[in-house]
Amino acid sequence: MTAHDLIDSIFSRPSWGRGASTVRHITAEQLKYLRDLIGADPESHRARAGGPGSLVWMPAGRYKYVLTEDPTGGTKHTLSRLGGIDTSETGRLF
Repeated sequence: MTAHDLIDSIFSRPSWGRGASTVRHITAEQLKYLRDLIGADPESHRARAGGPGSLVWMPAGRYKYVLTEDPTGGTKHTLSRLGGIDTSETGRLF
């Protein structure tokens, strides 16, 4: 399994509750496994530390990802998907 495969499977689940559709709650095991997969990915050099407890991964392609560890030590770890600006039609009014 690759990091992209795991991320696709996580985002294929429906988003329940009032959270954004670009954010998913993940378990501590998923967080650790995803970090390991990103470390083994050919584009692992595109991962950077974000704020405390977060990792920003910017692979080539449309989406960039932020993995955030629950700062309270709880179980509310998140995976956020950010759209790349280059895929939008910048410069167009309508």
